Amino acid sequence: MAKAPTYTIKYVAHRTGLKPYLIRSWEARYQAVCPRRSSNQRRCFTDSDIERLRLLKRAVDQGHPISTVASLSEEDLARLLNKAGEADLARGVSRDAAILPPAPHLDSGQVLEVALSHINRLDAASLETVLNDAAVEMPRQAFLQGVVLPIFEKIGDLWRNGKMKIVGEHLASVVVRSLLWDMLRNADVSQEAPRIVVATPVGHWHEFGALAAAVAASESGWRAVYFGPNLPAEELAYTARQLNARALALSLCHRVKDNRLAPELRKLRRLVGSRLPIFVGGPGIDIVPIRKLRCGMIVARDLDEFRKNLERLGGVEWRLGKGDQ
Repeated sequence: MAKAPTYTIKYVAHRTGLKPYLIRSWEARYQAVCPRRSSNQRRCFTDSDIERLRLLKRAVDQGHPISTVASLSEEDLARLLNKAGEADLARGVSRDAAILPPAPHLDSGQVLEVALSHINRLDAASLETVLNDAAVEMPRQAFLQGVVLPIFEKIGDLWRNGKMKIVGEHLASVVVRSLLWDMLRNADVSQEAPRIVVATPVGHWHEFGALAAAVAASESGWRAVYFGPNLPAEELAYTARQLNARALALSLCHRVKDNRLAPELRKLRRLVGSRLPIFVGGPGIDIVPIRKLRCGMIVARDLDEFRKNLERLGGVEWRLGKGDQ
């Protein structure tokens, strides 16, 4: 009996119109498809996987959240789509238009507004749902830059104005930290990819900029190793040496003058030597005159600039399967 053909994720993306990262997200978060793995851990999709992904894409394009339709059988998906098509035909919409509507574009401002309302009501389950849906349906970069990072800026502003309790910030932290950790764990990056150590320097306790940077680095083909907040220069240097890291990234989260930061950055540069790239980003880059420190830090003003710099250093080609797994 002939063996059924299998296909790479690049081929499946071409056939379905879905981005590879979206296929991986739907698989990891919702088990929308379960492709088998080859001996070198590359995904092997079948014709039935492709057909299922096509049905799911049509359902999502018609406005159904992936979290709702991912568990449906192919028969149930077909019935759902047929009902939508019949309703559109009754309204005078052509069947082609019913089958292939334009994909919806989630607006980060709307996601933020809904998320903040759930935080104010201390509704962790609803917050998790809206952020999970946005994480799957928005481009990863847009989600990190447009939702994850601004949400804590908004929370800080609301707290300072007496419009949000501290417990709201704690609730958001738990939900967002779990979501970002899931993204980092599910990143498809080769074991041989260059490593980047990501953390915050000593005295800097807010970690979400660093976590978002770790996820962004993994999207650029780097093996991001995240060590959390408040790490002194000696620990950072030790970690970089132990892991043979190709780069180091620090999130500077203080918006006020920090007398410890400049000496720490200078010490870190001395300890790791002059050749290891060290990226710095976050609100603190406007407080500390990084370039005047003369310690060779690479300033990244946002995640897009950070990723472009990483890809210039050569990480992108290490993404698993080099784009075709």
